[in-house]
Amino acid sequence: MEYFKPQYMTSCLYVILLMFSNFVNAQTSSELTTPTPTKAEQHSSTHSQSSVSSQTLAQNQPRATVLLNPQSSSVNVLKTTGKQNTQTPSTTANPRLSKLIIQNLTDDPKIDALMEQFERLKLQNAVLSMQNLIQAEKYQQALLAVQHEKDNLQLNNELQLEKARQEWVELIAAQEKLQLENEFQSAQQQQILAQLETLKTHRELEDYRDEQENQNRLAKLESQRKQLAVENALLEEKNKQEELKIQLKTAQLNFEMAQFEFEKTQKGLDMEELAEKISAREQIEFWETQVNSPKQYLKEPFINDHLIISDRKIELDEVIFQGTAAYVNERIHYYNNKTTAYPIFLVIDTCYGGSVMEGSKILEAMKASRAPVYVVVKSLAASMAAVITTLAERSYAYPNAIIVHHQLWTLVIGNQRELEEQLEMAKDWTKRIMYPVAEKMGLSMEELVKKMYEKNSIGDWYEFANEAMKLKWVDTVVKDIRDTSFNRKPMATEEEEDGGMMMLRAALSEKVDQQGKRYLKLPRLSPLDFYFVYNPDNYYR
Repeated sequence: MEYFKPQYMTSCLYVILLMFSNFVNAQTSSELTTPTPTKAEQHSSTHSQSSVSSQTLAQNQPRATVLLNPQSSSVNVLKTTGKQNTQTPSTTANPRLSKLIIQNLTDDPKIDALMEQFERLKLQNAVLSMQNLIQAEKYQQALLAVQHEKDNLQLNNELQLEKARQEWVELIAAQEKLQLENEFQSAQQQQILAQLETLKTHRELEDYRDEQENQNRLAKLESQRKQLAVENALLEEKNKQEELKIQLKTAQLNFEMAQFEFEKTQKGLDMEELAEKISAREQIEFWETQVNSPKQYLKEPFINDHLIISDRKIELDEVIFQGTAAYVNERIHYYNNKTTAYPIFLVIDTCYGGSVMEGSKILEAMKASRAPVYVVVKSLAASMAAVITTLAERSYAYPNAIIVHHQLWTLVIGNQRELEEQLEMAKDWTKRIMYPVAEKMGLSMEELVKKMYEKNSIGDWYEFANEAMKLKWVDTVVKDIRDTSFNRKPMATEEEEDGGMMMLRAALSEKVDQQGKRYLKLPRLSPLDFYFVYNPDNYYR
């Protein structure tokens, strides 16, 4: 109880005043800094912001530690906050007050004992402060490691971030535990801690300022994000406009393609229509090139001096030689096999006769035909052709057609016996082919031969059809022959279309005589034919 006596209380009051004076007038000799939590850590997540802020405030709670220096009468006060430690040695305290207090303290032995006890407390306080400093340093290192690990784990995985947060909470709990222990040990220095509230307020102001700066940055970032969003929206709208333009161009191209296809189809339809018209025209032309009336077949073809020939006809021209009889006989058989109701016409345009063997075969085929075979002479029927005309069942001829009869003519080479034999053979053929002619005329063979030479010195008896009809060489003279077998338009060649003169010039070649005059040599005429040409300059020869 002696410690509560007035003089002891006065000494303790002096000591406290001295400590307070030293604390106020102290100069900072060294600073122990601890890392300040980064702004990213302060705002790591919105859901843990309140817990982290409370932990930070607990960490930044100011602490005060009194260090006693045994070598001097000064008192060292270590100010500890969450951000820095400040040791302020009392070097410039009030010298007069300190001297007065020391003199008063040295006069009383109890004061000396208190001073010694105070020195021991200073030493203990120094030891505790050092321990606290070491512990705080360890905590700072651990905190740095945790923060580094937190940053890495926060970037890598949200799960690791949660784990780091839990470790952070554990470290904060350890820190708070250490702070509580320190506060328990430093209960005697609560008055000094009250004065350090200003530092806490300052720190809070700094934190608030940092938070405002962070919010400003976040607002700026949000503004930039919104601006980027607007720009993206504009870009997207621009892209949409471009897409619409592309779609429009595509639609235009599709329309043009469709229009092109339509025009192509229309042209195709026009071409098809034109082709149909051409085909129709060709069909019409083809129709026009044919006689489209039904074929006409008459059992009596001679009507009112007009002879009507059907397509049941066989043409016999030029010379009768080997194979001619077969040609005629095949066609006679064909028409007979088709029908025997209508006649067959053997049409002779210009025939000079020929082989008696072939001619006799033709006569046999005409007699054996089930359908009647009528002979029609248009220009000339001589020799064997005249015999065929005269001996036919019926014969018709134009008035200007010529029929020529003469004796059998041949060329014989050999000795007398051979000549006699050939002469006998000629007589036999004359009996077979000429006797029927003389018999039809009502003459003997000698009378017929005599008349031949009366008409011509060489024995060629020729008559026009109107006279030949009187001699029974031909049965009927006709004014007109209508050939119904021509049911298609004749296709003329280019030479024929150019005219007869072009054909003549193509067949003949112009020449120059000795006098230098040009001329054309005309081709040989058929027998009993004549040139009837106007030729005053003797060009045609």
